[in-house]
Amino acid sequence: MTEETLIEFPSDIAVKAMGLNTVDFEQLITDLVTPHIANQEFTVSTLPSKGDKYLSVSVRFTVTSLEQLHAVYAALKKEARVLYTL
Repeated sequence: MTEETLIEFPSDIAVKAMGLNTVDFEQLITDLVTPHIANQEFTVSTLPSKGDKYLSVSVRFTVTSLEQLHAVYAALKKEARVLYTL
């Protein structure tokens, strides 16, 4: 843990991205995140909105550094189809 973050590394974390519920949105999020988590194991879960218009995709993995976490969020935020991240 550093003054910059309250997260202790390594730490199990889920990164969530939300966007329109299209056929390829889950794969898009997986493709954006996996280059930044190297050969680590990860799980992906999805949750459609009540009206099925939006899809939330969560990728759970072990984050090893603050830089890695920033890289994952930067990749998600660059993508126009990602409307929100958590």
